[in-house]
Amino acid sequence: MNKAAKALIGASVAAGAVSFGAGYLIFNEVMNRDAMIYPKIADAAYKKMDHVPVSQEDERITWYKSQEPEIFEMINPRNFRLKAKYIPADKPSKKFVFCSHGYRSSGNGEYKLMAKFYHDMGINLFIVDHQAAGASDGKYIGFGYHEYKDSLLWLEWMIDKFGSDIEIILQGVSMGCATVLMMTGDASLPENVKFTVADCGYTSAYDEFEHILNGSMHLPNFPILYTANIFNKAINGWDFKDADPINRVQQAKVPVLFIHGDNDDFVPTYMVHQLYAACSSEYKDLLVVKGAAHAESYPTDSEAYESKVKEFADKFLSK
Repeated sequence: MNKAAKALIGASVAAGAVSFGAGYLIFNEVMNRDAMIYPKIADAAYKKMDHVPVSQEDERITWYKSQEPEIFEMINPRNFRLKAKYIPADKPSKKFVFCSHGYRSSGNGEYKLMAKFYHDMGINLFIVDHQAAGASDGKYIGFGYHEYKDSLLWLEWMIDKFGSDIEIILQGVSMGCATVLMMTGDASLPENVKFTVADCGYTSAYDEFEHILNGSMHLPNFPILYTANIFNKAINGWDFKDADPINRVQQAKVPVLFIHGDNDDFVPTYMVHQLYAACSSEYKDLLVVKGAAHAESYPTDSEAYESKVKEFADKFLSK
């Protein structure tokens, strides 16, 4: 073998090692709840966004902080202990909202502002912490893939606990939106679910990673995304294309209210139009909130958000 061939082989091996190293780094930083680098970068980027100012003294947040929720637990198939907060309505009610949170958030994150709205409607709040989030166990985030399966088990648990006649709204934000959309398209979804509120979800985890990699980081898919996916399949147990709300909503059997901000750069607004077009529900609607950044439709225009949810509640919940 001549020197040129050896050099080429050596360069190929080095490039492969770098590719796999970069793939593992991306996988670990994005999926591991204890990652060090990515959360700091994301937090810095988040602070630069044009956010809607919400005071911690807002009466809705003050109300949420004053609550003393009952804590429930469940062990998922991967042997992680998951936790959920239960805040009952003031009067006995068979109506529940199942609240699914976003990426690197927890039940307290998106719902400390929104919870009072549902409570004032006489609806019991069931707010989960997904695997690898909040008070729940787990090391790796599932971008909706693990979360939707766990959430379907939570629904079974709720029906067992609170009665076979309960009525459930699925409410999800960002990754939580992907989670509830995947639930909505699952054949095992119980009839107790009456409608879904799908706030700023992505079409698939793969599409979202591609958007961030290409659009925000200006990097090509190959080889980084491919090698990161190899590690995700081996360690986390799923393929990036398995978290696929765009395909699941084609089997949706319950009404869906899609909500998205028109100033969302993280999960681009075009994705909600694709999801809406793909959704097979007999009844669906779309609210695009002007000026709202990612996961900020509710604080940006609470009135419009609440109006649409109430419209669905009037149509699909019992009187």
